[in-house]
Amino acid sequence: ESRCLDCWPYELNLQLTAVLSRLSSFSHPLLNEYLLNPYIHLSPSCRSLFSVLIRVMGQLMQRIQQVSNLSDRLLDTRRHLLGLKQETGREHLTLLRGVVVLEEFCKELAAIAFVKLPLDQDQLTWTSAGTDSPGPGPTHLGHLGLVPF
Repeated sequence: ESRCLDCWPYELNLQLTAVLSRLSSFSHPLLNEYLLNPYIHLSPSCRSLFSVLIRVMGQLMQRIQQVSNLSDRLLDTRRHLLGLKQETGREHLTLLRGVVVLEEFCKELAAIAFVKLPLDQDQLTWTSAGTDSPGPGPTHLGHLGLVPF
């Protein structure tokens, strides 16, 4: 699992995370439970997506210790992947690309989980920060594409 970030090509990591993101976005209770619930109870021999991500991140935290100027290198790697920078250092390039893919995948999973978050009708109405005026209520959410599931 963690070796995918070190050894597998960047394109394969992208495809794998795209498939997992797509599966996570389906409206199916079993997929939602298995892929998006970090507290799911499984048998000891089974792993959830959350447990795999925790393990991969822990191993990454150990591996990135050997990368000097990590923040600059990650920024350069992101720019290179976006086509904004022609060259980037070859040392640890696969690992850095894997870190970027993992970071973006976690953001995408968080967004999917947020959109799928069940809301009570009481939670659909909120007040603007610092004022007593109500913010957009349930009737205003439809045009934003925000409807409760």
